[in-house]
Amino acid sequence: MANPETLKQLCYDEKGAVKPKPECRAALINHLILDESMDIDDAEDLAEKTLQEVNLWEQPEEKKDVSLPTPPLP
Repeated sequence: MANPETLKQLCYDEKGAVKPKPECRAALINHLILDESMDIDDAEDLAEKTLQEVNLWEQPEEKKDVSLPTPPLP
């Protein structure tokens, strides 16, 4: 089974900067399939779980609805 710390390290580039989330996800899946001989579906599930656990990217703020209410029809 893949070491969580090893998986986390796949999210950093050679300079130590955090990779973009899609690039990190791809690296995780490739590692899990090629190096850990994991099934594709299982690799995708574990990659998603790992991305949530390491939480290296800020979550976008929820947009608030600032529109005016629609007046009722007569």
